[in-house]
Amino acid sequence: MGWIKRSHVLILSVLPIVLNNVLTPIAIAGFVGFREFVKNPAYYIFLYGPYLWSVYEIFLAYLALVFLRREGGDVKRVIGGFRDRPLLSIAIVIGFTALSMSLNYVSSLMFGASTSSNLIKMLPLFTVLYLATVGSIIAGICEEFIWRGYLLTRFEALTGKKVVAVVIQAILFGLYHGPYTISPVVFGLIAGLIYIKTRRLTPLMISHTVINSIGFTIAYLT
Repeated sequence: MGWIKRSHVLILSVLPIVLNNVLTPIAIAGFVGFREFVKNPAYYIFLYGPYLWSVYEIFLAYLALVFLRREGGDVKRVIGGFRDRPLLSIAIVIGFTALSMSLNYVSSLMFGASTSSNLIKMLPLFTVLYLATVGSIIAGICEEFIWRGYLLTRFEALTGKKVVAVVIQAILFGLYHGPYTISPVVFGLIAGLIYIKTRRLTPLMISHTVINSIGFTIAYLT
């Protein structure tokens, strides 16, 4: 795996949380005006946040790539194959997508529509289209590379325990998503376990993209 620098792991563990939970509200409040922002902060974060989230995720994925290479890591090995065992890769895409969507459906039946779903209904069509297309693609690729491809493998090497690594990266993934932590933590646990067992990141990227896209579309239309 090569030499792992703890400062790299610390940066990519903390920086995403700071960017999304501290910088985002400050930047948006500065843009719309503080008095206007405090009237409905969650709405304004969902209105303008998607564009900031894409910028963050591209930057953080680039940072993870730089750190991985500096540590002597093999990018191809981290991403894993897809075409060498296509049936397995397709099964991961279908299975993970179906499981995630089922869990979301059961959660909505038990607890009702989430706050985020209600906010999405209030957004302009252009923002929803961005979330369901460009935003979903960027998140699917970049988030999987950052949290599963880089952080999970680093924590695995540092702790020597796969389960611990899966749990830590899932918690950090949840914290990145701010107040909507529980669902992303569960998502991160499932994705992490799949990656640990298969070492295939591409199917997870595809699933993540599809899940986000379908989720945003359903939330807006229903």
